[in-house]
Amino acid sequence: MFIPYTEQDKQLNPAGINWLQDRIVAFQRQRSPLSYAVRQAVIKFNDQMTEADKKTVVKHFIPWIRIFRQLTTNIVAHGDQNGKGMTRAQSIEYLTWLLNTLKVDQTQLKRPDVNPEHDRHSYDVWISWAVDTICDWPENLFQGRSTGDGGGNKIDVPDSMLTTPALRQRVEEARVNLKKAIQGLDVGHEIGDALPVMYEEYIPGEDEWYLPYP
Repeated sequence: MFIPYTEQDKQLNPAGINWLQDRIVAFQRQRSPLSYAVRQAVIKFNDQMTEADKKTVVKHFIPWIRIFRQLTTNIVAHGDQNGKGMTRAQSIEYLTWLLNTLKVDQTQLKRPDVNPEHDRHSYDVWISWAVDTICDWPENLFQGRSTGDGGGNKIDVPDSMLTTPALRQRVEEARVNLKKAIQGLDVGHEIGDALPVMYEEYIPGEDEWYLPYP
């Protein structure tokens, strides 16, 4: 994805405009490849995989698309009781709360060295990292044989003969913690059609309002 910036975008509140209070009404997003830092975090769990398993792709227990859609729905449609999006300031507060709630090791996962409240450029760099990091939370990831996620419709359950109890416990705990953290997230075994989306523009609907963080 290519997003150009002007000099004004890299200034703190240019011309006295408090851009942090603008409400988010839509977004465009291209899914990022899994980062090297995330892959290394998964390897550090030492899930006792076979050499063949170590060569398989990293998989999401709770499908990526479920996490992404609910997370972005909360940002774009749950900023107030009228179904408006969060302000940029709210989105920083919300995602920071989520990162802390999930106990994300922000150093290990290479948090960008920017202040998201300073300027548009820094905000965009940070929020892209934050959304990617939550959607690719290492606790929810694994390698090896599995049942498949059915295009995002099902939980992808590890089913290798060598799957350890520790791995099963880790991903089940991830399911519980994601459900608690991301308001509205469906973590049931199967849901209706939910095709993987690599790029989408979201326009908020008329979802029931709730505040997605304390």
